[in-house]
Amino acid sequence: MKNIHVLLASILILSVVGFTPIVYAEEYAAGHEFTSRQSFAENVKFGGGVEFDSAYTFPAGTFFSGAHEFTGDKVHQFTGNGIIFGDGSGIAFSTGIGTTFGTNADFSGGLVKDGAEAGKIVETNTYGQGTMFADEQVFVNPQNFAKYNHFGDNTDFTSGTQTFKEGMAFGPGTIFNSGQSLPVGTIPSHGVIMNEITCTDTACVPDPADVIAPGEKFAAGIDPAATFHNVRSDDKTFAIEGLGLTMTFDTVSTNGTIKADLKDPATLTDVTLNGNTLTMTMDDGSTKQSIGNVIELSADTASISGNITVTLPYQESELNGINESTLTALHYVDAKWKQENNCTVDTSANNVTCVVDSLSPFSVGDGSSSSGGKNNCNSNGIWGTNNSLRVHQVSFNIETLQVTVNAYSTCGSISAIMKTSNQQSILTLSKEQPLLDQNIAVYSGYLKQSDKKFGIMLENDRHSFDKIFHINDKSITKKYSGTTGYTSERQGMPLQNDSQLEPEQLPVEPEPFEPKPKQLPADPEPFEPKPKQLPADPEPFEPEPPELEPPEPTASSNNSNSIWNIFNSIFP
Repeated sequence: MKNIHVLLASILILSVVGFTPIVYAEEYAAGHEFTSRQSFAENVKFGGGVEFDSAYTFPAGTFFSGAHEFTGDKVHQFTGNGIIFGDGSGIAFSTGIGTTFGTNADFSGGLVKDGAEAGKIVETNTYGQGTMFADEQVFVNPQNFAKYNHFGDNTDFTSGTQTFKEGMAFGPGTIFNSGQSLPVGTIPSHGVIMNEITCTDTACVPDPADVIAPGEKFAAGIDPAATFHNVRSDDKTFAIEGLGLTMTFDTVSTNGTIKADLKDPATLTDVTLNGNTLTMTMDDGSTKQSIGNVIELSADTASISGNITVTLPYQESELNGINESTLTALHYVDAKWKQENNCTVDTSANNVTCVVDSLSPFSVGDGSSSSGGKNNCNSNGIWGTNNSLRVHQVSFNIETLQVTVNAYSTCGSISAIMKTSNQQSILTLSKEQPLLDQNIAVYSGYLKQSDKKFGIMLENDRHSFDKIFHINDKSITKKYSGTTGYTSERQGMPLQNDSQLEPEQLPVEPEPFEPKPKQLPADPEPFEPKPKQLPADPEPFEPEPPELEPPEPTASSNNSNSIWNIFNSIFP
């Protein structure tokens, strides 16, 4: 029985992630057969195995879900923008016929074949800009590629040389024909090619002098080629390995492209360039040092909204004394550089991930907080020896989930980090600073409802503070005086850089301590003088005991007095 053709004015499907709307003008169920030629509206969806009785021209946004075979003598037209081929079930085209595809065609859901062997493209086809291919696709004969084509991991070009163009990106593990040229602006997983190279083997690893590696600095006057990547309402994450870039969007309301463009340092605003090192003037007038390049991210033809998760790379060799765990994203917003605060650092993968709400230029840079100490480095501080870093109070509000730390440094700026079992974040200077007249700066950050404990780690150029606090479903306020260990004897302990909180590393906050007297050696039995026997008297009489001379000292009593003297010296 033929499946019934259901024509829908609009179909609204709420996806599991983010409840993103996917709208199809028409939808045809799997196995449907067309018996008379007709035209289709944009954004039409065909289920797996739909049979077409004649050659058709498919419009923009067509989605072929499931497996499809476009074989036989029918020559279909796939020149519409953004046609999606399959969901991983496999797509096959006719042998002996080259096909032309429009811009942003998407083959990333599964391998394509147009010959006898699965996963191999044999015919010479023409692809528009922005076409995307699946991992492990094999190309046997030369193709007509265009700018910004994206190839998945382990793509195989070894059967012949191809003509590549700028903005093309290749996943890790891609192999090439020996003798293949990679022109300027192509993006293998090693970085952006800046000098054309010729492959001498299938791995085709460029010389470091010919490529800008992910996160690498480069000099003024250099302007690498941009690239564009597709996003869809049902596919909202992408990665470009050669840029070290990963992006995930909460909502994509219109399928389209995202632009990623490394910027010429000479074109940047509110930036000072010293060699190839960038220093940004921040929105509060302070300065922050970038440790890499600047990449401009923008929505090109896609419509996006909500939060955006951005992962950017850095190179450890560029840290230049900056504490790696304090790195963050510096973001140019509303004509000012600002520091993103909702960020985590992966010191193993050497990248920084931030949740932001807008796109524009980004750079990885120094996220350490600064306080009144600035560049002064009095290691003894104004509170005495080993007090260059002073922590006055740590508090947590169970209602707002806000953590605040009151501290001051006389030996460089303070690096303020908060760790939980799942993430690490940077405490930033609070907008309200009521204690500046006391030389105290207030830092703050927020926990999640699920967090049961948190660690606070502060560090200046000489000393450090680290401690774990257990929440126990109540607010916390812990004050430290000038005599506590955290402003004197614990100074100088190294700041931990682990990305995960290790409860055993740091001491647990003890309950208030009530000293108990130490057990002393037994003294001699106390001397109780007996009153003299008096004659009977009608009235009661209480005689005063005679004044006694103290007993001769013994070894035991001398030892007892010595211990009490020691105890009194500890707990006066």
